[in-house]
Amino acid sequence: MNGETPRPLSRNREYNLLWSSYVVSQLGSQATLFAYPVLVLFLTGSAIQAALVEFAIAGARLVAGLPSGALVDRWNRKRVLLAGELVRALALGSLAVAIGFGHTHFAHILAVAVVEGVFMSLFAAAEQAMLPMVVPRKQLPTAVARNSARYHVATVVGPGLGGVLLSAGRMFPFAANAIGYLVSFVALLFLRAPEQPARTGKGTSVAREMTDGLRWILRHPRVRSTLVLAAVFNLIFSALLFVAIASSQRAGVDPGEIGLIGVLLGAGGILGAIAAPRLRTAVPPYLALVALLWLSAALVPLLAIVPVGVWLGVVLGGIAFLAPTATTIVSTYQMLITPDELRGRLAGAIGVFMGVAGALGPLAGGVLVESGGRGPAVYGCAAAMVVLAIAVTASPTMRTFPASDEYAGDPVDGDAPEAPAKTAVR
Repeated sequence: MNGETPRPLSRNREYNLLWSSYVVSQLGSQATLFAYPVLVLFLTGSAIQAALVEFAIAGARLVAGLPSGALVDRWNRKRVLLAGELVRALALGSLAVAIGFGHTHFAHILAVAVVEGVFMSLFAAAEQAMLPMVVPRKQLPTAVARNSARYHVATVVGPGLGGVLLSAGRMFPFAANAIGYLVSFVALLFLRAPEQPARTGKGTSVAREMTDGLRWILRHPRVRSTLVLAAVFNLIFSALLFVAIASSQRAGVDPGEIGLIGVLLGAGGILGAIAAPRLRTAVPPYLALVALLWLSAALVPLLAIVPVGVWLGVVLGGIAFLAPTATTIVSTYQMLITPDELRGRLAGAIGVFMGVAGALGPLAGGVLVESGGRGPAVYGCAAAMVVLAIAVTASPTMRTFPASDEYAGDPVDGDAPEAPAKTAVR
């Protein structure tokens, strides 16, 4: 980096390998997430068992979140990525073979779901911790925005892909996902993994390292505040999505039109990710975050006014368009300010916070819809969004949120980030 102009991200070999491998993993995960309950319903006819499988994936990822972060900081991150893809390929492959031979058992499906959740957590933490090591500091915001786009692409395309494969045969979603993990594994073999700095405190337990990571987050107001901000926003948005779907279903909207809600939401997120690198530089970070939250708060009440169905997707797509800019500002700050030896634990904590918010959001939305219907549910979420916007606007910590060129390489409360790592082929 040394004053030289970095090559474009499109020509950054390591970033593209990391980006594409995660896309393959996400597409496969979203496809099988759709296929799991359908498979269980076909085999057992039990809605409870079908829900249990999805709960097992989410629960395993949550339980593994903090330990995964500590292990990613302890182990070689490239090897964690490779292990995550290989183990998931073997697990999904075993399930595909069992389905093909007609020897599928619920216990096998449940075990594969747990394995997928655990290694999904490990892979995500390692990938996020490695990103600042393969992308120049000045390009990190653009990389974060592009990573946001791939998530929305996967959530839009993945379930549809799972449905198409499922229509061809019950084994195909799982077989295709296993092949995808193997393709990602082979691609990651060619990743020139940056050399990780030598760890301090060797010999400590994983539990101690998890605790140290949480203490570091709690000691740093901006890291702590941005983590809570992202989690609360995700909770409110998840609740709104559930309200939109439940309200449309209750009103007798065609399932195809209900599906368009998710498509429009994803399209808004993709467009927002494309615009995020420019939007984040238009105004200072604090003003950008405040403006995005207040704009979101202004859009939410429209969900109680517009017709159910596709128009709800349009409004949610508008909110989703705003989210990637905030994500880019927050995630870039968190990655650059966190010492390399703690980035895995930060990623693990983020995964847990987002996972809890993503689980509680639909639950809150369901309670609100059942107790008062669409209008009160939407206005309840709007009130929560306004409270969040007021809290961020009034926060002294957020008011002094620095621009990226102001905090690059600066210490936080006396803790300086590690020096950039040298690249070594492994």
